[in-house]
This record gives sequence, structure tokens and C-alpha cells, in this order.
Amino acid sequence: MAREKVGALVMLLFSMAYGLLALKIPLSFLAQNEFFTSRTMPYALAVLGVLIALLILVFPTTDPEGKRSLREETHGMDWKTAILLVGGMIVYGLTMKWIGFIISSILFLLVGFYILGERRIKRMLLASIPWVVMLWFIMSSLLGVYIAPGELFYMLGGL
Repeated sequence: MAREKVGALVMLLFSMAYGLLALKIPLSFLAQNEFFTSRTMPYALAVLGVLIALLILVFPTTDPEGKRSLREETHGMDWKTAILLVGGMIVYGLTMKWIGFIISSILFLLVGFYILGERRIKRMLLASIPWVVMLWFIMSSLLGVYIAPGELFYMLGGL
């Protein structure tokens, strides 16, 4: 099986699971009859992912070198970096509730930059802090999305 087909199969499974999880997003009473809700974008992304994955699986891929095994296709890939980044994402998702969006996002980006090989602290801080603060400002002030400050904030007395 070609590398494109394996990737498409994984993307198909992920998109289907994402679409099923989108069904569980709660809607407020007023939003139930709206055209655009909190479920709209996850539905659209899931459908788009399924369609693209199916197209890749159905249409033939050109393989000028002949068929190669999955082991041959994936040989030489940096699996350690990929696994560390996925682990970082999992830890990021678990810590966001406790230490808040801003701190956990900054820490995730710093760890991600370090995993990817960046060692200059000043560059890492300048690449993470302004972007996280800008994203937080856009989400909370311009879009009106409430982002909880985290349980640590409340444990410290709400500052």
C-alpha cells in the first residue's frame, strides 16, 4: 500500500471520529435554530476531510518506482520528533483546564520549538508570547469567546 493511501486511510478514520464527536457539542437553547453554530465548522471540517480522504483512496496514485511496502515508505522518517510532538499536544490539552489558555499555549509552543531543534530562548519567547496573547485577544475581545483563566487562577484567589 502506498504512503498516500495509508495517510488517506488514517485521515478518513480521524475525520469520521471528529465528525462523530462534533455531534456531542452542546448547543444553547437560542442557538439550536441558528444557521451557524458551534457545530458548523467541525461538521464542515469532518465532511471535507472524509471527502478528500475518499478521493485519495479511490483515485489511483502514480508510483514510478513500483509498489513498495509500508516499512520501505516510512523508513528514515523522524518518528521520535513526531511522537514527542503528539505527546506535547496531549499534555497541552490536559493542562489547559488547570493552568489556563495563555500559559499552557506559551509552554506548548516553547516545548514544541525545543523539540523541533530551536535553542535560542529569545527567539522562542518572541515567537510564542506575542502570538498567544494576540490570539487570546482576538478570541476574547473581538469574537466574544469566553476563555476560562484556569483552575490555578481560581486557586490563587482570582488575583
